[in-house]
Amino acid sequence: MAPLNNSYPTQWPEWVAAWVAVAYRFYACTENAEAFTKSLQTHGDAPQEPERYRQEQHLFGFFVNGLSVIESTCYGLFAIASMEKPAPFPIATPEQKRDITPKSTVRKFSKEYPAESVSGVLSTLIATQDYKDWQSIRNILAHRQSPGRQIQVTVGSPQRDALWGSSGIPLNSSTTQQRRIWLAENIRTLLREIEAFTNSRF
Repeated sequence: MAPLNNSYPTQWPEWVAAWVAVAYRFYACTENAEAFTKSLQTHGDAPQEPERYRQEQHLFGFFVNGLSVIESTCYGLFAIASMEKPAPFPIATPEQKRDITPKSTVRKFSKEYPAESVSGVLSTLIATQDYKDWQSIRNILAHRQSPGRQIQVTVGSPQRDALWGSSGIPLNSSTTQQRRIWLAENIRTLLREIEAFTNSRF
């Protein structure tokens, strides 16, 4: 049998680039999570500039890179399926590549591979509120605004966590760390299912 990179010249480079992106984006997400927490512990949740800028930069990098981990994983999975079923999983033209999203990947897998565990795991993942919230925050940051902070002060009581943006996310040591743990656990599960799916076909 010919090497996969020769057998699938269209899909192979897309697959390789997707998995490199998964690793790089997760690493960047982790770096931003740790940097934000360290800044918060050192300077608090309402620092003066330029530390306020640095915190916002870390939050932006965290949410953008974190969602990219999921999106790139779905793109790589789509490329794998395209090796076996190129017609329902087209990945040759710029338009076709642009149309590949987590939702389109779930839709295609639910139709073409309804009995595969990876189809159910991926479908469950993108239906979670955590995923929807992450996507919403990423879209706000990447396409609309840099959210402000609501500083909560009650006379005679300790200052409460500042709230970030209209969604009111508390800014504390759990803001990025708990979400990063959620991402790691779900990506680990999804990658395990993708490995099983791939091993059964190649």
